[in-house]
Amino acid sequence: MGDTGSTTKSRWTTGLVIVSIVASGVIVAGLTQPHEELQLTTAPTTPTAEPEAPMMPEYVRITEPADPTAAIPGCDIVETPGEPILSMSTSMTESTYDNPKFPWFSGPKATAMSDAVIDLLPTGVEVAFASPQGSLRFGPIMDFDESDPNSIGSTDAWGTVSRAGAAGTVHVSVRQSTQPIPACFAGALDERVTAPDGTVLDLNDMWEEVNGVRTVSRSVAAYVPDGSWIDVTADDRPSTPETSNSGQIPLSLDELQRIALDPRLRSTAPVPPGTAPPAPDCGVYTDVPGPDITREERDRLNDVLAGADLGGIVLDRPLNTLQLTDFGMDILCSSSTVVGTNTSLGLTLVGGQELPREDAERPDPFSDTRKTFRTLEDGTVVQTDLSSYASVSSDGSEDAEQRVSNSVTVTRPGGTRVSMTSSSAVTSEPVRLEILETVALTDGLEIR
Repeated sequence: MGDTGSTTKSRWTTGLVIVSIVASGVIVAGLTQPHEELQLTTAPTTPTAEPEAPMMPEYVRITEPADPTAAIPGCDIVETPGEPILSMSTSMTESTYDNPKFPWFSGPKATAMSDAVIDLLPTGVEVAFASPQGSLRFGPIMDFDESDPNSIGSTDAWGTVSRAGAAGTVHVSVRQSTQPIPACFAGALDERVTAPDGTVLDLNDMWEEVNGVRTVSRSVAAYVPDGSWIDVTADDRPSTPETSNSGQIPLSLDELQRIALDPRLRSTAPVPPGTAPPAPDCGVYTDVPGPDITREERDRLNDVLAGADLGGIVLDRPLNTLQLTDFGMDILCSSSTVVGTNTSLGLTLVGGQELPREDAERPDPFSDTRKTFRTLEDGTVVQTDLSSYASVSSDGSEDAEQRVSNSVTVTRPGGTRVSMTSSSAVTSEPVRLEILETVALTDGLEIR
């Protein structure tokens, strides 16, 4: 199980390879590798056939045809798109909620915008149970190199939604721009309208096919006088595994316009006082996948944690705020900080785990660790670990910080594994092992 600790400032670096195709029409791509015959200098005793390299699957993308001579309502001039352009770039990005390059954005701002989008969904629309990243929650702005043309400084929210048999993905993107409103390009929009407050809206319905699978979508791009650019898109392609697209888009064009025009999504909108930042990242993994966890099971486990005994410790975020991780539907986690300290507290739950064996446990020879292992009367295995380590930032720009960590792992005979970890700088104290163990052994804290 990975480390469940967190820091007050979430920072990480990601390497990205970006491939973009800007075009309308048909794109066909494929690769074959011919078999090369080898010259033999000696006669083989047993002839063997070299297998041919597998051929990469063909990629065929067809977009809805656009008539460059057709008028577009609201556009005085309609321009013709250029030739298809294939571009590729590799960048290192740092994603944070408090980047000074984007002063309009922050953690509380992301929360306020996320709450607004959920509030704006029509009655009867349900957001699929997923990790925060897939639940229409705005993430950090990806900070590309200033020279990178993709450095647009946007924050994005994604989610699968369903409504009366129609299921698809909703994507909302917000950024602040000083660029002029884009020209009207054939195929890029069906209509341009201007709202009473001066906001320009580009409306579009379209379809495309990839290898014979058609996806229908509609979008609204809003260019607000205050510099906010807000894009809202909905399609019939669920992000959850499906055999095919639903064929129906769960949101109408009018409903997308309502989202795009809401003042709460604008870059200049004030954040309500007391708005909390998004929950810290608690991405963890397990070598043995567990059973998928439902929304109802998550809610039940949160109810159990609401009565857990923390020994009087006050957290900035309650324990009963379990969320799915980005690694799948089988792990729940939460991450908090002890109020007034830099002590973190992380909790994870996963099912389908085997009981550990004491003889398989080996201390890390490169760290100062103290481990215990015991089995309770009902067969539950309790493991504790006290260790110290050095923590450095992802880009190596900060000096190493010496930290100490307490962790407790409880594995139930039924397969549920509860892991709790608390870490702090050596100048303070992590949450005591006794408290971690008490919480991990709370009655009912098991995945059914």
